[in-house]
Amino acid sequence: MLPDGFKWAPRWQYDREGNGLFLDGVLVAYVDTRVDGGWMARLDCQQPIHAPLIIRRCQSLDSGRRGCEIWATRHEERLRREVAGVIARRPRHAAIG
Repeated sequence: MLPDGFKWAPRWQYDREGNGLFLDGVLVAYVDTRVDGGWMARLDCQQPIHAPLIIRRCQSLDSGRRGCEIWATRHEERLRREVAGVIARRPRHAAIG
């Protein structure tokens, strides 16, 4: 069971099922196919581009999703802090007046 605010949704417009784990609209993890036909989970997607990639092999889409859910539950506090920082750094529309 996912903590409040986390949800599975398609990672991008052409995905057919919920393979991206989002918190407040920010991608924090996803499950995808590997080049060799297997599955992998990518964690900590909210980190800056220069952060190390955290990738884990999975047996299936379902096992990858379950692993992401366990990881998100374990790291919930940190993820909430980091996602709040990501959202705070987003540009705002200037008021026209």
